This record gives sequence, structure tokens and C-alpha cells, in this order.
Amino acid sequence: KTDHILAILQTGLAKLKQVNPKAVETVQITQRALVVGGGIAGMTAANAIADHGFQVDLIEKEENLGGNLLWLKHTLDGNTTQQFLDEMVQKTEKHPGIEIHNQSSVVNSLGRIGEFYTTIENHEGTIKTIEHGVTILSTGGSEASTDAYGYGSSEAIVTQKELELKLTNQTIDPAQLNSVVMIQCVGSREEPRNYCSRVCCNSALKHALSLKETKPELAVYILYRDMMSYGFNEAYFTQARKAGVFFIQYDPENKPEVESTNGFIKVKVNEPIIRKQVEIEADLLVLATGVNPNLPSDLADSLGVNRDEFGFFKEAESKWRPVDSLKDGIFACGLAHSPRSINETVATAEAAAQRALRVIVQKSLASGKVVAKVRHSICSLCELCVDTCPYEARFLDEETEQVQVNPLMCQGCGSCAAVCPNSASILEGFSRKQILESIDAQFV
Repeated sequence: KTDHILAILQTGLAKLKQVNPKAVETVQITQRALVVGGGIAGMTAANAIADHGFQVDLIEKEENLGGNLLWLKHTLDGNTTQQFLDEMVQKTEKHPGIEIHNQSSVVNSLGRIGEFYTTIENHEGTIKTIEHGVTILSTGGSEASTDAYGYGSSEAIVTQKELELKLTNQTIDPAQLNSVVMIQCVGSREEPRNYCSRVCCNSALKHALSLKETKPELAVYILYRDMMSYGFNEAYFTQARKAGVFFIQYDPENKPEVESTNGFIKVKVNEPIIRKQVEIEADLLVLATGVNPNLPSDLADSLGVNRDEFGFFKEAESKWRPVDSLKDGIFACGLAHSPRSINETVATAEAAAQRALRVIVQKSLASGKVVAKVRHSICSLCELCVDTCPYEARFLDEETEQVQVNPLMCQGCGSCAAVCPNSASILEGFSRKQILESIDAQFV
């Protein structure tokens, strides 16, 4: 055991003897942030950064800020969203550190951590280029479309979002209804959208409780695969059962059947407890279709970030860097990141802002000691290293016609050195002399 410890110490000392004493490179940071998307996530992130004294450009494609809170009026716990939305919009619009670009979209974005150049275009066709050090994507999400269960064939078949809107503008009067059926996981948790949207079950509970409160004798049926009322929301599931809401679990291999004729809706479903098929005549059928991300592929490609197979932002690491992109300096929050409730959306926005502040709070950032370098004299410009680099730290500089390395984005993984056919790519922190002396030290 003593010999093993001695060998480790000798190896470390041998490597230290050959460390390059030269100071590491530094990169100047543009102390400004760009936030793409003006929903609750974007506004929260923008305010969190601007409150620390840094300028923020907030890009919103619509005329008004607010995103999904413009139509979402109530939460499961009974609170209204309008006051919260109004306060956030007023704070954002009046904040001296936030410049809002309404009815604008990102055309192109170039650069790297600390030095991004993003071109935006407004509805009038005016082009503007913004220089910034970090980017936060908060492009949001929207209710997924569907053609299942006769949707579109009758006005009595609506989605959960449409039910929210119709209850708000009173085009649906619960007093005129006798039976309401809600079907969960419509087109979700199966290909091609094989994920849970997290908010659908809570929306069903919210509307079921609201309908029962308005008309207690109204029959409400929720046909579900699994009720995802996670955390403290489980109390509302219990409350709905006590209020008389009927919950019937269905098998995805044997889904409910819907017949819609002349405005009359009949739903057939196998009841697992009595093990028989039941028929429900409904005045209203409500479909929970889930959430789709609004992160455009062209925007993601322009920024150099990855999306997962469903179109959501792909984080660098789900546990340790959950809001970071693999390309350093770009972050995401809200529904662009993953399906989230309002509270969870705010939490991800604050997390993204904190990670962004870590960068722009400094005037310059130092690179690590283990950074890739290019021997330009023997580089053949095959660009294999550019394609291989998982962190997009390498690029071809068209002016100098040389492959360059961004020292801040390089993580020293060595992929470029392994793939280079000419040994033009090297890792400065692992010189041959260091490695050979470290090996020799183990046998002394």
C-alpha cells in the first residue's frame, strides 16, 4: 500500500515539473444578456439579470408579453394569474435595464460565450444586430394539436385549453351541462410524443373541481392512464373524489371509443373494477393533448444548441447542469426546456439567470490549463476536429484560413487530438514530456 501511494505522488510530481508556467488565456466578456421569449420564463430571467445591474435585450415574437399566461386564467390552487401577469409585465416594461423588442424574431446568431452577435428582425422588416455575452432561450410551448376522438367534428369536443377559454368568456355554461367526460394522454406518452406533459392531469382536476363547484350535481368523468397529480397536488385528487368526480383508468392498448352524431357524444370505455364496458352519454368531451415545445430548429441550429427527439432543449447534464447547453454561454428555461407548471417555470428561469450571471458578472474569463491547440503549420484544414468537437469550441476562421479554438468553450476532452490525422491538434495540458515522465516515475 505504501509503494502504491508513493508511486501516485511521484507520478504527480513528475507531471508538475513539466507544467507550462505561462498564464492561461483570457477572453473579454460582453456584459449584456439576450433573452429569447417574453413569457413568464423570459420575463423572470430578464428581471433577475437586470436587477443585478446588467442590460438585457428581451425578444418577443408577439405584440404583447405574457406567453401562455395571456389565456391561462386560474391555477389548480384557485389563484388567478392575471394579477401576477400584470405585475410581471409592468415590472419588465418599466425596468431601465431591459430593452424589449416586440414582434421580433432572431434571424441569425454567431459567436461564443462572452461574445455573441445576434441579428433580429421586427415586423416592419428592420434589422438590428445585438452584441451580448450570454443567451437564454425561453421560447415557451403550446398545446399539441390532435385529430383523435372526433376532435373537429363537433363543437362539443374541445381541448383543455379551449375549455379554459370558453369558461372564461362564458361560451360554455356549466349550468346547461349534465355530463362531462375528460380523456387524458391524448396522443401523449406514446410515439411520436412519448413523454408526460406534467400539467394535463392538474388541468383536468382544476376544471373538474370548478365545474362541480358551479353545479354539484353535474356528472364529471376523467378517463386516465395514470393521474400525475404529483407532490402536494395529490390533495386535489382526493378533493375531486370527495366532490363526486368519477375516475376511470383505461389501458393504452384498449383506449376509449367516441361516437359523435348530430351533436350527441357517446363514450365507451372498459371499467377495470367491474371489468365491463360502460357507455357514457356526454354533453361535453374534453381532450388533454399535452404540450409541444416552441423551440424552432433553425434558431437552435443558429445558436449551436441541441434539441432532444421531441424538440425540447437538450441540457448539458440533467443533474449538474440542467439549464446549460453543451455549448457554453447558452441556457434555457420554461417550456422550451421541458414541460413545466408555472412555479417550476419560474424556478428554471431563475436558475438560468443565475447561470448567466456567473458569466457576465466578470469582465473577462480565464480558460483552463488543459486546452486544445492547433499547429497551423501542419494543419491540412480537413476540419475533422471541428466536426468532432462536442463543445463546438473549434471553428474555421475564414479570414486567416486557420482552425481556431475558443479556450473558454474547450473542455480538454481530447477528441480533436484523437481524430487529427496530422497530429496538428494537441492538448497543451498533456505534453509528451509530461506523459512520458509520469510513466517513468511509476517504475522508479
